[in-house]
Amino acid sequence: MNLKDAGIYDMINIFKGEATKAHGASQGGVINNNPRLINIPAYQRPYRWKTDRIVRLFCDYDENNEEYFLGSVVVVEKKKNDGSIEFDVVDGQQRLTTLYLLNYIRYLLRREYTLEKLKKPYQLKASEYCSKLKECYVNLIGRNVVPFDVILDKIEELMDNETLDPNERVEQMVSCYKEQLCYPEVKATPSETLEERKRQARDFFDREQLCLKYSRSRYDIVLKEVLCGVYLNNVQDTTDYELKTVWVDDKCSDFEKNYLNALKTILNEIWSRAKSASEKNKDIMSICEKAIELADGIIKNMSLCVVLTENENDANKLFEVLNDRSLEVEDLELIKNHFYKEYCTKSDDTDEQKDKRITELDELWADKIFSGNGDFKNRLISYLAAVYLTCDKELGYKDDAKMKDAIEKRYSSVMYPIGEKQYTYNEILADFNTYYAIKIILGNFDVKKNKLNERSLKAEQEEKSITYKTLHLLNAFKYHAVIPALTNVIIASYAQKHSLADANFQNDFSEYIKGLIDDKEHVNEEYKAIHQCAYILWIAAIKSKDHEIPRKIAKRIIEKNGHVGFCKENIDFQGREINDLDEELDKWMSNWSFGNNKTFAIKVLLLNLLLSQRLGVGTEDAYKADVVTIKLNSALTYKLNAGKLQLDHLEANIINQENAESYYMSDDIEKRQKDVNGYIGNFMILDAVDNNQKNNVPLKSAMKYYASIEKSWLVDDVKCMIKDEKYFDLQNQIPREEFFIERTKRLKKYFKAFLGKGLNDTEVTIRF
Repeated sequence: MNLKDAGIYDMINIFKGEATKAHGASQGGVINNNPRLINIPAYQRPYRWKTDRIVRLFCDYDENNEEYFLGSVVVVEKKKNDGSIEFDVVDGQQRLTTLYLLNYIRYLLRREYTLEKLKKPYQLKASEYCSKLKECYVNLIGRNVVPFDVILDKIEELMDNETLDPNERVEQMVSCYKEQLCYPEVKATPSETLEERKRQARDFFDREQLCLKYSRSRYDIVLKEVLCGVYLNNVQDTTDYELKTVWVDDKCSDFEKNYLNALKTILNEIWSRAKSASEKNKDIMSICEKAIELADGIIKNMSLCVVLTENENDANKLFEVLNDRSLEVEDLELIKNHFYKEYCTKSDDTDEQKDKRITELDELWADKIFSGNGDFKNRLISYLAAVYLTCDKELGYKDDAKMKDAIEKRYSSVMYPIGEKQYTYNEILADFNTYYAIKIILGNFDVKKNKLNERSLKAEQEEKSITYKTLHLLNAFKYHAVIPALTNVIIASYAQKHSLADANFQNDFSEYIKGLIDDKEHVNEEYKAIHQCAYILWIAAIKSKDHEIPRKIAKRIIEKNGHVGFCKENIDFQGREINDLDEELDKWMSNWSFGNNKTFAIKVLLLNLLLSQRLGVGTEDAYKADVVTIKLNSALTYKLNAGKLQLDHLEANIINQENAESYYMSDDIEKRQKDVNGYIGNFMILDAVDNNQKNNVPLKSAMKYYASIEKSWLVDDVKCMIKDEKYFDLQNQIPREEFFIERTKRLKKYFKAFLGKGLNDTEVTIRF
């Protein structure tokens, strides 16, 4: 990393390039005694400090009055063709802009104070007051020295004329002062005076080059509009100044409101401190003098560590080092600004075109993609889009700090190397639309942060595609790092035939996603590969004991599907994946007990069996048939309330002591708890309302509570088994352990058959 210089400097040093004894600044590097422009690059976000940040700055200054260190600023020095110097601010623009606005309030206060002093006859310090005003403005706010030099020349001329009447001298001084600094003439009505003030202010700033500028001309215009639109007004019957505007605040843009709010807050903070430090009953000019003294001290005593680099890459590396996770740096802003930087440095568009297009991209990013989502969805959008662009299989859902780095190193540097390939507007638009595509997917799939299990169970019952069901299942399991395998395939499949930069992308992609969700028979050729990918992820999520194998499969898919292209051959089971999953399924089902991490998987499997029909055997002996055929997804006549579905113990978990003899193994509680909670065969899906009414009744009395699903073959089997002496002690009306063993054995067979079928298989045959 090549650092040109670093040092502690105040605002005067940074903007004017003047070395001061206060901070021992060097004559090289940052400080070279040449005025310079401070430039905010196009990829940087606009000013957005709110009241609390500004108030905190003043409070911190109060506690560190002599010298207050504001932190670091990272800049890149750029020499212009005319020999002038610009500092591109990579880090610290919010603080620099706040200091700039603070100095503008200082200028407004000194301007009013100087005017009042010039109105007094025999004012021997007129030149001194105007010189200080010039120092406050030139090279700290703007470059135009002419108005101030004209005023100073006029003062010198008038002071040299000893024969001139003092009152005439005052009148001419004030007239020249007001004319050069564009004070408005008082008109017949207040509204006419306001219009005149607006016109005069614009005349003053139209010919001005501000010392703080933006590469995006739009922001330059906004800043100028705010500076020329504010003025100090003496609140009637008080000794207070307020900041007034020449326009209606409600009609301001958000950018203008941020500047305006900052200026008002700065004035209020300075004025309240000045008033507290002044003696009671002091006039407004005495308080103004105190306010200027305070503002002067802040400008001189607030300092920053300016780190100067010669190239942007070094500046960005340093920025990332300085901004660790404890600082308030918004990851989404950093990612967006990275795209802007790539576009601004790797595109041949003119500055005007870049400004216009970045403004459009800003609206897309802020108003359409990341608006109204909440933290969960914003993080998910950011993560899934980053994985699509980079195909980085190692990127994790909680790796917020690594996302920008991954995009920079594994996407931008690889796809658009400097000097080799341009990063055009169509490319950055397509990248932004990748984020938009994720939002469209999550929105149409109705993915939420809460009620995950409920949403997944509801999806299982809906007449929607497997892709729809899978996304909800993965979200319910919180397998966030598996989801990008599916979203990568969805977007990559779409991108085969469509451009993500198309003008109608939003509508076209939304229709594509709606079709994907509604393709419940999985017959649309355009979606078949996506559905197959979804299906293997659904199977893997259910069969695996945890996230590891699904994540391993997802990594393989991510690597070959995404911005790099679409690889249909990579989205089915490969190698030993099926064998490994089968082994895990056997293991976790053998060791399962109620409440562990696979309890939801049991609920999903039971629900799918409940939604099927058994074929070819009679009700009475089907529970012990050697061969059973099941027709899948064919019993949708009873849809259960997904929000109220519970995994219910057939034999109650808790004994009612009033009739303890009616329960299984009531004399051996340890074995009873192990069996009633550990055998899958002791469980059924039940509506929460029915389950509450059932309220731990013994199995012999429980069947009436399954009336809502009494036509299910699962319920029929239980009814038949409790009539069979082999499985049920008919005399005492208590289940035998054989009941749990047999039903567990058969349920496991059903589950395995269901999980072993092909996506479009409508029937499965099970042999016992």
